[in-house]
Amino acid sequence: MRIAQVSAHYPPNFVSGGTLVPQRVARYVKGAGHESLVYAGYLDKDRRPLETWTETDEEGVEVTWLVTTPWTAWTDPHNYDNPGATAAFSRWLERTAPDIVHVHSLQTLGVGLVEAAHAAGAKVVVTMHDFWWFCSRQFLVDQSMRPCSLVTECGACDCDAAPSIAGRSERLLRALADADLVLAPSRSAARVLAANGVEPRVLRVNENGLLDAQLARLGPEPVARTGTGPVRLMYAGGMQEMKGVEVLGQAARLVGEREGLVLDAYGVEARVDASTPSWFRARPAFDPAELLSVLDSHDVLVLPSIMRESHSILTREALAAGLAVVCTDTLGPEEAVTDGVNGYIVPAGEPRALAERLTHLADDPVGARDLTGRGSSSPIRSFSEQGAELLEYYAGLVEAQDDELEAVRRAQAQLLDKVLFIIGIDGAPLRYRAHLPAEALRMRGHEVVVRHYRDPALLGDVEDTDAVVLYRVPATVQVLDLIERFRTCGREVPILYDVDDLIFDSSLRGTLDGLEKLSEAEEELWWHGVDRYRTTLEACDGFVGSTDMLCQEATRLTGLPSYRYANGVGTLLAQASDRVLLEEGAREDSTVTIGYFSGTTTHDADWAMVEPALAAVMRRHPEVRLRLGGHLEPTGALSEFAPRISRSGFVPWYRLPELLRATDICLAPLTGDSVFNESKSAIKWLEAALVSRPTVATPTGPFREVIEHGRTGMLASTTQEWEEAIEELVTSVALRTSIGAAARREALLELSPRTQGRVYEDILVDAALHLRRNGHRTDSTWEPVADDEPFSAADAPVDPYTVPSRPGVVLPRGLARARRLGRRTLVVARSEGLGSVARRTARKVSRRMRR
Repeated sequence: MRIAQVSAHYPPNFVSGGTLVPQRVARYVKGAGHESLVYAGYLDKDRRPLETWTETDEEGVEVTWLVTTPWTAWTDPHNYDNPGATAAFSRWLERTAPDIVHVHSLQTLGVGLVEAAHAAGAKVVVTMHDFWWFCSRQFLVDQSMRPCSLVTECGACDCDAAPSIAGRSERLLRALADADLVLAPSRSAARVLAANGVEPRVLRVNENGLLDAQLARLGPEPVARTGTGPVRLMYAGGMQEMKGVEVLGQAARLVGEREGLVLDAYGVEARVDASTPSWFRARPAFDPAELLSVLDSHDVLVLPSIMRESHSILTREALAAGLAVVCTDTLGPEEAVTDGVNGYIVPAGEPRALAERLTHLADDPVGARDLTGRGSSSPIRSFSEQGAELLEYYAGLVEAQDDELEAVRRAQAQLLDKVLFIIGIDGAPLRYRAHLPAEALRMRGHEVVVRHYRDPALLGDVEDTDAVVLYRVPATVQVLDLIERFRTCGREVPILYDVDDLIFDSSLRGTLDGLEKLSEAEEELWWHGVDRYRTTLEACDGFVGSTDMLCQEATRLTGLPSYRYANGVGTLLAQASDRVLLEEGAREDSTVTIGYFSGTTTHDADWAMVEPALAAVMRRHPEVRLRLGGHLEPTGALSEFAPRISRSGFVPWYRLPELLRATDICLAPLTGDSVFNESKSAIKWLEAALVSRPTVATPTGPFREVIEHGRTGMLASTTQEWEEAIEELVTSVALRTSIGAAARREALLELSPRTQGRVYEDILVDAALHLRRNGHRTDSTWEPVADDEPFSAADAPVDPYTVPSRPGVVLPRGLARARRLGRRTLVVARSEGLGSVARRTARKVSRRMRR
């Protein structure tokens, strides 16, 4: 094979850990008997831009250089899209005709090289050594040295909003579509890449390996540390802010003077400031040849990085030498460190959490040394193993044949151009089940329309809609007729029903908590609504549910195929949450606030279940406060703590992050073992996770899916378990911050908008293929229950999915109602004329006078 490595920087012109990898790969390819080429950027102010020449290095690898000196600034649009470099590369491709083009860094060269390689007929491999494809500053750290959201679209960072690079993200993703294979240096980095838009079908891991000779020098087994003196710590990140030197200094000051610690800070010119304790010792940087002797003289490596590390060679070198490692949750290091086993993991940019762990090491030196000698939690491999894996990937691409099933699915996805969501309810459910999937599908190029089930415009949608999803729509004569129109329109249009509660099974009558507050007439109306939901469901081709239990129940009752779509992350709430985190000031008091927020009037029994545990904790800890929100009637069990209990009314959803972030621990109890509660999603965990707050929850199926006990939340069934979980969180800042940070990561990476878009597209494709094979549903034995609700634009507003320009301002209830009526009047005027407005107004006045 003829294999080309492409890198914006390359030795000897530019030497760094990132530039050494393509050089090692190029030489490994040459040594394996393949033709090895390199195309690289060159920095030299004395040479003219785009000057090019070719030379052969000492290993016989042909290197072609291109001068790219003017375009190193991350705010320069030519840094990511350089037409001149693309043209020069295209000419080189014509001359060399490589089989494989393996792209590494592209800063200054631009993503046009990926498209040029694809157009030339080469198989294109992209290794993302960092996060440049989604973050213009490469490491998901903002200009104020704060960690950014792992999913850039869900963050409030404004780096990529610079006018000079507007459209950068869209441009890079468009070019990435021409890559045949995308490689990540670690599993955790691969998760981040997928959440930001890399297609999982082309994503693989090619973990960096240590040089074979270096592995041999480290020895076969890590050596545990012994001794009785102070715990010997080392830091080797120098004065680079992204490596966390300032965070380390803050943590040291919080720890204060201690006899049980000594820290050698290599590459730090002086103590961070005069108040830094004496155990923090500035040391000059050591020569790389001295690494093993430096490691041998320490017990613990401290990596307080703020930057997201796609891998971490130093972490693995330290663990292989027998050290324990205290690192931040910056991805790569975590794969080698297991918290509490061979080190500790703390949230990035959180000096209080780091200080708590360092204090623990100082207070328990024996325990600290027990962490040493454990080695890496994941295997450390050699560069030879990495190179061999790459050759397998290359050969697989050259020999690959088209996957027919995958081709059919992609073609079907392209046919689903317009998707229509018909909704029957407003508020948070509408946002999670219609607006968010609509947003996610638009990111994948689909046209998506969201309409109320009484909107007359639905009749026109029959002509050009390719898939229909009815969310929580009650059966009406008009809705059933609309469904029939879609069924007989002459095109294969899959029709799905979506709901996020078990409200389509009237056999549950008499088993649900909360309905006892309704009058007999109100309860009868409620169950009539259940039958109407069931009627619409029975008229559809499939069911989309938020939990496994909901899907199982829908299939059991109706025989319809079910598809799981979990409630996920939307960009607007995620950005609002990120903004709260970025704007938060330093915490000055020691209070711990526990919160429970009820969205409906049916959760009194749930809350009563946890009151005894909470009372026990509050008696022991006078610093604990309780905040209750929404509809809730607590019992008298907490009356003795009345001065420490506050109530919060409902707030707009975009203000929810402020409320949750002001809460240190969130509770999500559910009573009993009912099918109804097992069908409820883990929304309370998700919303708290977005602001890095831990949740204690009842272990229903949905909560067990998202909560790994002690890592991404706490699970509790009995009163004792609730008390123990709350107590553990109340007494440890480090645990609260670690769990909150881990929960936020899982929420963003597992449920990001781009990930959710892939899931929903797959659902629509599956439903369309099922329809092709089986036709529309025709065999329901359900007796329909439907009301007559004529189409009416005035009665069909849809809550907008927007955040007000001044989100801090909440309109008084009367003014808000007036604004809604004004919008509705405008809709009627536009669609039905001013005469209709006058007639409707007269009817409303007449009804009010009769009351």
